Amino acid sequence: MKSMLSLLGLLIFLMPHQLLIAQETDETAMIRYSPEFKFKDGLYLNIEDVKTNDPIPLARIVTDLGSYNKDFVDELYKSGKIILYDDYGIQRYIYTKHIWGYAEDGRLFIMVGGQFMRIIIQGSISIFTASATTHERKTFQPRDTTVYSTTTDLYRSHNKKYYYANVTGERQEYLFDFESNTLAAYNVDVFEKLLVRDAVLFTEYASLRKRDKKIKIGEFIRRYNTNHPLYFPANSLHNTGKVID
Repeated sequence: MKSMLSLLGLLIFLMPHQLLIAQETDETAMIRYSPEFKFKDGLYLNIEDVKTNDPIPLARIVTDLGSYNKDFVDELYKSGKIILYDDYGIQRYIYTKHIWGYAEDGRLFIMVGGQFMRIIIQGSISIFTASATTHERKTFQPRDTTVYSTTTDLYRSHNKKYYYANVTGERQEYLFDFESNTLAAYNVDVFEKLLVRDAVLFTEYASLRKRDKKIKIGEFIRRYNTNHPLYFPANSLHNTGKVID
């Protein structure tokens, strides 16, 4: 009987420790990034928020702009600052120039040149394609007809003498380094500076002819990402929000 009581006491003593170990394991568990990974919807103030998949939920933002979509986020950015509630229900102010980007439906958008652009994370190093968009002031000239092809034309004809047209320039490719949060030109010199972190791949790449180096950037990015995969906290998939300092 005494031995049974002793065993029971030992089990009771060990249970809290086992629960603590399980909790610590859950909190430190990491999952490997894959193309199916979904980023949590919300605003990301910096790259650390992205690395932990811990954004500010859009529902916490105080605004009357309407639904939470790309136009909504663009309008927020133009406003200069946003008001939101933190975990304690306290209003906080954040300047929009401090926003790294945002996610919608699991897709990630990064702020580049005053615009939000979709970025597809391929791994530790990604190829990022961006389009330079400018705004040109133009004079609206009403058509000699009462038929308008779009509601925008109809609005312009009755309400505006001038309007600003978006002119999309040439698409350009960049290299995005997730570790250092660096967006740089897509060329051999820049890529070699990133690849030097993998001595084996760098040696192989450096031995190639100049023409082959340019052709094989994509191949070596894939190999580098295989050797140096991204990991995200497993519990970040279930977080409900973050505390704003």
